[in-house]
Amino acid sequence: MPRPAIDFLTFRLDVLSDQAKQMASDAYEKACGVSLRELRILRQAHHRPGITQSAVAAGAHLEKTLVSKLVTALARRGLLVRRIDEEDARWVQLFLTEEGTEVVKQCNKLGRRMERSMLSVLTAEQTAIFEECLAALTLKVELDAKAARPSGR
Repeated sequence: MPRPAIDFLTFRLDVLSDQAKQMASDAYEKACGVSLRELRILRQAHHRPGITQSAVAAGAHLEKTLVSKLVTALARRGLLVRRIDEEDARWVQLFLTEEGTEVVKQCNKLGRRMERSMLSVLTAEQTAIFEECLAALTLKVELDAKAARPSGR
């Protein structure tokens, strides 16, 4: 098989990620009525009830303006509610509704099935090695990014 024109690891990871995310988003929309980005927000609020939009943006790796639009849409659909923080009125906290919680649970089951399917081409040993390699690469990139930042940040 010929070598691809762009064979850098980051490009190959990006292609894999884009394809997997599109497949997942299509499946989530069909089964649960939410996009992958919307689900990221719901999962953050499920994991940390009362989380702020800024923390959601950071945790979901989404832009703040996009998070704001998606939160508004999710609130309109009754999947989450926004409440002003009792200690600091500048912050808005996010909480899932019962319906939002059910969507997250249903999507998590579907997501685990899709993940098992994707990893089914690997042996258990290969999967363990892959997880170790992914953790090591993630740590390396995080350390390099931190070292590249100007001091004081």
